[in-house]
Amino acid sequence: MFIGSMIIVAVFLIGSKSSVKFYNDILRRLVGDKGEEWAILSALTVRSVVVGVLGVAVIQAFFALIGMVAMGIPLSIVWAIGIMFLTIIQVPALIIIGPMIAYVFSQGSGTAEIVFTIYMLIVGASDGVLKPMFMGRGVDIPMLVILIGAIGGMMLMGMLGLFIGAVIFALSYKLFGLWIAEVQEPEEENV
Repeated sequence: MFIGSMIIVAVFLIGSKSSVKFYNDILRRLVGDKGEEWAILSALTVRSVVVGVLGVAVIQAFFALIGMVAMGIPLSIVWAIGIMFLTIIQVPALIIIGPMIAYVFSQGSGTAEIVFTIYMLIVGASDGVLKPMFMGRGVDIPMLVILIGAIGGMMLMGMLGLFIGAVIFALSYKLFGLWIAEVQEPEEENV
């Protein structure tokens, strides 16, 4: 499923214009006038999840790889892929980074090990800063709604649910907002 979701993400990114147009046409037939707005919101939500979850995972794994290679940790690329996978499934990278730090200190305890520890702790905690910066960018839906949808969807449907859950939550949030606005309009007319 992981490989399948990566292929789907690549297809969305490569043919994003034609995919958005196709989805836009379908939603216009199903929803009517709001179809185009919902198609754009869905596409922006998927892009937000790609950048906010997958992009941050790649960034975090890359910087962890730099630190591990600098310290000469064996199988650094395997550990970096593990960090990327854990970050994608929303599990803290410190599960791998903690034993790495212990391994480095078992080899020696000098300044390099202390610098490595600080560096890797910053890398491990960086998703808490990067995700909010990247996830809500360009979408008028709160980042928390997208994140909860992505996590819930992934728990329910695996890697594909990462995108499906975020889109469903974003559209539900928008629909709820329209429903509330519709109730408030008649009340304002009566006043």
